[in-house]
Amino acid sequence: MGEWSEYFEDFPEENPGNYVGGKFDPEGAKRVREAEGERSAASAEITQMLANAWKAEKERSFVQVDECPQCGLEALNTYKIKDTFYLCECQDCGMYGQGGSHSEALKSAEDALGDGLDWRDNPVPWSR
Repeated sequence: MGEWSEYFEDFPEENPGNYVGGKFDPEGAKRVREAEGERSAASAEITQMLANAWKAEKERSFVQVDECPQCGLEALNTYKIKDTFYLCECQDCGMYGQGGSHSEALKSAEDALGDGLDWRDNPVPWSR
């Protein structure tokens, strides 16, 4: 017995990927796949641009380094993004916290002890 791809070459009407809107349309299906690929590429480019902008904002907003409540190292970077948004991120263990003030962000980080949070898994805050 041959591969599925060989079967679908012989019987393209059996390939569910050749249907658009419930109708057999191999060319239309190809156009749909190409459009989805273009949308996916554009979305990835936008996501990368946003991540780069966020990284630049963090670099401009750096305030100080504190001792991390989880790992104990002087690696907890604090950022003042806006007057009402502070962010703490440990550069060693990855734990993080955020709040409306520096003390709230530190408390948020302390409250997250043992939760397994790691900002490096989701480096942009809108995905945390």
